[in-house]
Amino acid sequence: MKISFEYENKIIEFTIVHSKRKTLGIKIDENCKITVSAPFRVSEEIIIKAVKDKVRWIVEKQDEIRKRNTKKVDRKAIEGSTFMYLDKEYPLHLVFDAMRKNIIVELNNENFNKSKSNRLFIDKTYVTSSINTLEECKNIFISKEQLANKFIIHTNTRDEEKIKLALEKWYRQRTMEIVKERIQYYAENFKDKVSNIKVKEQKRRWASCTGKNEILFNWRISMAGLDVIDYIVVHEMCHMDHRNHSREFWSRVKEVMPDYEEKHEWLKLNGMNLYI
Repeated sequence: MKISFEYENKIIEFTIVHSKRKTLGIKIDENCKITVSAPFRVSEEIIIKAVKDKVRWIVEKQDEIRKRNTKKVDRKAIEGSTFMYLDKEYPLHLVFDAMRKNIIVELNNENFNKSKSNRLFIDKTYVTSSINTLEECKNIFISKEQLANKFIIHTNTRDEEKIKLALEKWYRQRTMEIVKERIQYYAENFKDKVSNIKVKEQKRRWASCTGKNEILFNWRISMAGLDVIDYIVVHEMCHMDHRNHSREFWSRVKEVMPDYEEKHEWLKLNGMNLYI
């Protein structure tokens, strides 16, 4: 059910969703859409009053979201476009091979720079009609310096959606590797153990913890810095002790990570750029 009213020459429209929850909650998504979750027994009149009581906060929150959205980077899966990994920007370099069956993603970062080889592979991006012989093709190599600190995409297509799907698969793998290691690192701080780890698509959450201590992570979090990933991990592990966001919960987070507020704030300000 959608309801609207006017406030300071603005139309405030919101959707009511009834559920088994015991309290009334207001959420504003990244498109500034307002959703009010309410118990079945709460009347429409009470819901409208609750929204009007919070209307100044709602407008301020919407303004904040719009400002953040204007800072979004337009990421295209084309040569030179940049993508995040562990809070660093890396440009894409596309290597075309019509015979390739699958798109392969590699990140050549600091570890790559330490490699001994200086001549790596023929880059078919640079094969043009002016090159007529196989021998000439063999001389087209890309140096280590040219490929350093880049995402290398070995691809048979320029289709951006297909390239982004390959990047997503790469991020999912990296995220799983990282969160497994970080959960193990923080495990000594908790009596209970994480029962299972999953990396999946989550539109509105960075992670969540189930009642069975299974933690579900948003695959995008490997774009953030390791300190921010640690905060997400600690936050969810603390839900094994407290299933809500009570004062006791936040005290527990602070106990494990005294400076968690900085990471929490970073996510609020920069989370909209963790996407492909």
